Amino acid sequence: MRDKLRCGTSIDRPLPPAKGAVSHVSSQRASTALAGETTNGGGSRIRQRQRQRLIDACISALHLYGPSRTTVEKVVALADLSPGVVRFYFDSKAAMLIASLEYLAAEFEARVLAPVAQLKHSPVEALRLLVSLYLDADIASPRKVSVWYAFWGEASARREYQDICGQKDEEFAALVRELMERLIAASGAAHLDADGVALGLIGVLEVLWQGIAFESEANIDRAAAVARSLAYLRSVFPGEFAPEASAAPQAAGAPGAPGGAGDSGPGGAGQADGARLPGWAYADAGLLKAEREQLLRPAWQLIGHEAELRVTGDFLTGDLAGERALVVRDERGKLHALRNTCRRRPHALLAARRGRLRSAIHCAAHALTYGFDGRLVEGSTPGDLAPLELMRQGRLILVRAGGAPGERAREPRWDGFAALGPRAVADLEVAADWKVIVEQWLESPQPQQHFVAPNQLLDIRPGGALILQVVPSAPGRSRMRRFEFSTALHQRAGSGARAAWRRQIDAWLAGQIELAQSTQSGLVNAADDVTETAPVVPALAQFRALVAALLRALPAR
Repeated sequence: MRDKLRCGTSIDRPLPPAKGAVSHVSSQRASTALAGETTNGGGSRIRQRQRQRLIDACISALHLYGPSRTTVEKVVALADLSPGVVRFYFDSKAAMLIASLEYLAAEFEARVLAPVAQLKHSPVEALRLLVSLYLDADIASPRKVSVWYAFWGEASARREYQDICGQKDEEFAALVRELMERLIAASGAAHLDADGVALGLIGVLEVLWQGIAFESEANIDRAAAVARSLAYLRSVFPGEFAPEASAAPQAAGAPGAPGGAGDSGPGGAGQADGARLPGWAYADAGLLKAEREQLLRPAWQLIGHEAELRVTGDFLTGDLAGERALVVRDERGKLHALRNTCRRRPHALLAARRGRLRSAIHCAAHALTYGFDGRLVEGSTPGDLAPLELMRQGRLILVRAGGAPGERAREPRWDGFAALGPRAVADLEVAADWKVIVEQWLESPQPQQHFVAPNQLLDIRPGGALILQVVPSAPGRSRMRRFEFSTALHQRAGSGARAAWRRQIDAWLAGQIELAQSTQSGLVNAADDVTETAPVVPALAQFRALVAALLRALPAR
């Protein structure tokens, strides 16, 4: 965090003017807003988008590999561009890394420091806003926080990083200290030392950021983090920062203001904790984009069972909520998780869910050949297939497209599948938003079922086991993948308990899909948002709180 607090704003594009309102935006929207114009003033929109696409991909590569192991090849693979495009915008890898750091510094300046500085004459409101913005899902995403720490870890060896991260440390500390001085004067607490209290708040935020760096978004309780920060301030200034007064200043477009995050339309959640989300949230493209980036991509997703990958060339494919995944066994028996996308055009290299390759991964349409480790063997389009993270839970194989490096899935219920083998896999198209299905799972939990956030349900019964995985296919539509498992005894029997289990599961699943599709129609077609009178179970309230945080980050429309 100290590295970030020092960061200046000297970048090769102007920042948007700071406004009195605080606009929480998703990562992609923030990237577009901060990209601005090119320095020569004549760059086309395509060039601006390409440059920002490279910076976004560079930040993702830094998150996965760190500065020293990030290469141009890894960045262009994530951006799905050619290395020649990188040379058009950046003279070297170092220049691209510095541009990414400058972008993050500029974003922090525009989205956090400038709005807080405008409220310094109201120190309580300014400090509330500081805590809220500092821990916001857009600014403090695991992806961005880990990149800040990666640069901080190498700053002592790279003068460029130190040059960029110089002035802002003192400026940020001075701003927090001034807020403390104003609050001390207003409260008459002359015995307090403003510098010491400011340092304490910075330390609290630092510790919370460290926790975020190693979590997936689904496991982060941002409301609790904000509450802990305010509890520190409340312990120093009794009577201020009361828990119930958690709203930031009501500037136009700010949370709670008309058109801001307190409204029920886009740009605001508009509901108490655990209350039903507004109807438009179940069919909104902007929210879906944020859900994929911040909830689904960082989560471990089941791809299949190791028994399905017995020999060299065996492969499995899956959908990681918009990111195509491929797992293949190489000649030495090692499993590789790769992006299942052609480097020339973004089509799937392998369409089947399961199969066997003879000697390599081929794209016949563009004459490209890759080894089972993803390395380019032959073809005119440079770059290897981008790697994804792979993890085993027993013999189950899980993959994810983002998240804190090295983080493991914290779900002991996977152990229930240790003695089970794969039976069948089927996909079901559902005319309902993925959140509708998850909410049904959570509001009516069954003893034999266990939810794995944010989108998977484990069902273990005497006759067999099932894993349901729901991913969005479009706004208001989803795809449910059904993984069936059984013991060798049940597979040989072929009837009895297993037949009864299948009938029970089929009937339950058909009812769930029918209910979800009916609920979806009611939510998006209702004249007013539907209210709930029944109590909301804690698991459902927690899930809705995650989505509500993303709603507050959407810009007002």
